[in-house]
Amino acid sequence: MPLDDAALARIAPYVSSTTDDVFALSGLPEEVIAVLFAYYSRSRDDLRTNLSRLLTDQEIDVVEGTAARPSFGLATQKARAFHEKWVVGYGHASVAEHAVVHLALENVSIVASKIIEDLRLGSFTEKSTRYVVFDRNSFVDLPVLGDELTPIYRQACEKLFSTYLDLMPAVTQALEARVPRGTMTEGAYAAAIRAQACDLLRGLLPAGTRTNIGLSANARALEGLLSKMFSSPLLEVRTLAASMHRASLTVVPTLVKYAKENAYRMSLRDVVQDKLRTIYDPGPWDAFATNVVGQPVRLVHHDKDAMERILLALAYEGSEPVVHVRGILEALKHATKAEREGLLRAALARRGPHDPACRAFEATSMTFELLLDYGAYRDLQRHRMLTPSTQRLTCRLGFETPAELSEFGLAATYAQAMIDAVESWEEIEKHFPLEAQYAVPLGFRVRTLWTLNLREAIHVVELRSAKQGHASYRRIAQAMYRTLIHLHPWLEGLLRVDLEDHALARS
Repeated sequence: MPLDDAALARIAPYVSSTTDDVFALSGLPEEVIAVLFAYYSRSRDDLRTNLSRLLTDQEIDVVEGTAARPSFGLATQKARAFHEKWVVGYGHASVAEHAVVHLALENVSIVASKIIEDLRLGSFTEKSTRYVVFDRNSFVDLPVLGDELTPIYRQACEKLFSTYLDLMPAVTQALEARVPRGTMTEGAYAAAIRAQACDLLRGLLPAGTRTNIGLSANARALEGLLSKMFSSPLLEVRTLAASMHRASLTVVPTLVKYAKENAYRMSLRDVVQDKLRTIYDPGPWDAFATNVVGQPVRLVHHDKDAMERILLALAYEGSEPVVHVRGILEALKHATKAEREGLLRAALARRGPHDPACRAFEATSMTFELLLDYGAYRDLQRHRMLTPSTQRLTCRLGFETPAELSEFGLAATYAQAMIDAVESWEEIEKHFPLEAQYAVPLGFRVRTLWTLNLREAIHVVELRSAKQGHASYRRIAQAMYRTLIHLHPWLEGLLRVDLEDHALARS
């Protein structure tokens, strides 16, 4: 329901726009902003509605009313002059890291969200496919497709959403018949069943599905993101960049002032692909040669001297000046295997339930190729302490069908919707290969290359194998764990990994 005039007047001092889908927040306590962004995960309402509700209920301590914000005219002028001189003029860009911008991005596609969230120094909260049942027309339009292809795209998305919504009651009923309520409250049980139903059916959602994102980033990182987005070949992303830039200028008018498209970034992919064609010809498409469904995690590279690297970092950290690298390496060379492994195990053994591995485990890295459905990729892509390289989303690698749908007798309906989506995707892909991604359901697979250090690999395994995780990415985390144990047997028993299958998702 649209906000009335009184509600709009109430929130106006704290948002850069009361109508735009992209707007900035300011004048609010940081913790309140965190709460508002957290609502994106579970609430069907937009941020401004939630803000109005909080102000009306007096749940936050801010000054209400329509009066203008306090004026800091002279201080603002001095700050802008400083930034123009030192940040812009002399290139001291680190100063911009002290200014933080909070942006609310609403009604953006999942395709665009993956580009936005590919920002290492940023914090995000996104609308969840687990807690929210999406409406029938929750997908973005693509004006670039023109009159001929737009109906094909829209019909494909509408059919996917229709199947998604038609199956939701049947899946919910089947889950209720299978999973007893036990000691759970009625509300908790309903939430758990809904979450599981959403998990099982999210593969039907097209990548063009609308989502909401809460973004917090310092001005330096944000300027880099905006430059990347301005340089994107996708119209939606460039349009979003302009909206984000405009909203950001209301908060940091100097520090992101010069964000613009980057010629180097725009040309890089074509330059690399042109050179690659001179030395590598992949030949015609062969699904059997490239689609290794039974091997979702494949180790590509790893350090043969991983143990030495970690032990050196462990020994060197906090040591006295009398200690030097040559002495440590010599000692490690003469130590027994049991002694070296004992040191490694000691560095992990006393971790508390929420303690990460120490930073010495960043001394070694590895590269994995992952084959996973795009819904799982959407979740795992949020791990930014790694170097990802991801292929274009297509329908060529096939799709995942949750086993539970087969058990419920609903797999045929699900699969038919996915197969029908391929025909529409193929028609769009002939003319607009990048835009065709929007028509691909989340259940289709994509390949991505991850290079990450051992500390981050341990974090991924421990977080993403947990019981409350989605089955798709739990399989990836479990496979990564098995690879890590094969490489480093001394890790066994030290990682908080869950290798079991669990029938009911978290509430």
